Amino acid sequence: MNSLVRLIAGTAMVLLACGLAVAEPLALAIATAAVVSDQASGQRALNLKMTPDSTKAFADFTRANVGKVVDLSVDGAVVASPRLVGPILGGEVMLSGSFAPGELQRLAERISAGGAKVTVEVKAEQPL
Repeated sequence: MNSLVRLIAGTAMVLLACGLAVAEPLALAIATAAVVSDQASGQRALNLKMTPDSTKAFADFTRANVGKVVDLSVDGAVVASPRLVGPILGGEVMLSGSFAPGELQRLAERISAGGAKVTVEVKAEQPL
C-alpha cells in the first residue's frame, strides 16, 4: 500500500473514531407523494410514503440521528430541515410550512412522475 493510500485510510479511521465522518445522503424511494390537509395545523402539506426498503432504511437513519437537524432534498435542493425529535418508523413524512403557492403541488407531481431524487442527510452544521 503506498503512503498516500495509508494516509487516506488512516485519516478515515480517525474521523470515524471521532464521529466526524461525513455520510452520503440516504436516497429514498417514494411510493406516493400527494398534497393533503395537515389535520394538526390546518395547512396544506406534502405527504411522502416510502417503499418498504426505504421505510426500513429511513427508520434506521432517524433512529441513529435523533436530536440532529437533517436536510430533506428533492433533486439536490433542500426543501425541509427539521430536527429529529424521535425515530420515524412508519415510512411516512409530512412536509408543511412556508412553501410558495403551488410549490407543494409541483413537488408532489415531480416526485410522483418518478424522476426526482429524494434524499435525506444530517445537516453539516448543527444549529444550537
